[in-house]
Amino acid sequence: MSFRYFAYGSNLWVPQMRSRCPSARPVATGVLDAWEIVYDKPSTDGSSKLNIRPAPAGAVNGVIYEIADEERPALDAAEPLYAPIEVRVDDEDVLTYTYEGEPSGRRPYDWYVAMVLVGAASHGLPTASLDVPTDADPLAPRVRPALDDLGSIHEILSDGLRDGGDRYYVHPGDISWWLYHDDPRYPDHMTTWVQDDSAFVVIDSRPPGEINLFARPGFDRLPLLRWAQRRLGGGGEVEWVEDSDTELIAFLETGGYEAVHTYRSYRWDLSGDLPEPAVPEGWSLRSVGGEEEANARRRASHAAFESNMPEAMHLQRYLDFMRSPVYVRERDLVAVAPDGRIASFMVWWGDESGVAQIEPFGTHPDYHRQGIGRALLYHGLQQMRDAGMSTCRVITDEPREATSFYEGVGFQDVGRVRSWIVK
Repeated sequence: MSFRYFAYGSNLWVPQMRSRCPSARPVATGVLDAWEIVYDKPSTDGSSKLNIRPAPAGAVNGVIYEIADEERPALDAAEPLYAPIEVRVDDEDVLTYTYEGEPSGRRPYDWYVAMVLVGAASHGLPTASLDVPTDADPLAPRVRPALDDLGSIHEILSDGLRDGGDRYYVHPGDISWWLYHDDPRYPDHMTTWVQDDSAFVVIDSRPPGEINLFARPGFDRLPLLRWAQRRLGGGGEVEWVEDSDTELIAFLETGGYEAVHTYRSYRWDLSGDLPEPAVPEGWSLRSVGGEEEANARRRASHAAFESNMPEAMHLQRYLDFMRSPVYVRERDLVAVAPDGRIASFMVWWGDESGVAQIEPFGTHPDYHRQGIGRALLYHGLQQMRDAGMSTCRVITDEPREATSFYEGVGFQDVGRVRSWIVK
């Protein structure tokens, strides 16, 4: 069963809405007559948030979402101080929320209005009544929702990879992989925010909450981290903390965090001699042929990672990735058996920093310990060097069989990267 909810504020932005209620599906735009928009609801962050109040000549534009009944408590919890009410929108009774207390007397923060405007524009709604004067959030000024910011995000990461300092940076290819190979069972559950084109944070609001934060070398990222923690109600698991990052570790330990999950980071210097890939007679190492091989490639991945995703969904996910603007078929590599089965697979990502990244890499269990994955890996390393890359990186969970594999084929162990959570 489900209910219908009329959104007029920050929940106009679908990623925000689905971060709260994953089943939420926009079904229509609509107009609530005899009400008007006002920014007067006090917020715990010291600003005001959107509200509606009766106005005989007013009209409020919004979006109607269909939401699963079991997610109603989560929606109520996301609307503190608001009262749920039933309203009539275009001849339909729907749920919405209104604040009936004393007005805040404060302006909304810049990031909040930016989120509302982005949400309204995405549905083709008018924005004039929503665009009001704002104050900068003193915790982290000039934060905005990321829209056409993939280029800036990649530049931030590339700068970090070139710097080679104490901070860990995911690869620009990782971000592309997250965006275009997202799990369809959890659509739009993450929100991405940019600050001054110098830092960005990806927030996953599913409990206990997850924070992925990166900033250009030298840029103070702690204010944006505090801002992200506030978005999650305090806390939130902080990802990608390198053991050498003493500044961030000191901040987390002071806040009552502890390291709980460990990744092992590996590198290969591509400037030296590379091993020659060797496979048995009749085997081939090459790029995926195209969509006609999508199901064979998917089948190997499904088995290698022991996925529980339905096969049809798994195939569509891979096809969507193949059709995305970040996909480069020549870098989607496979080892193919004489009978045409895809035994091993690897995607590698290049970057202007000269650092390449492997994500993902795997071998079908039927072909383990036959040297097939090793051969494909060496084939990929040669391709990376030919493309002008100077270094190859890969990261994997610890403990895991893959750690001994990467060490065994010749990768250099360069340290640990951890996740931190509140004790």
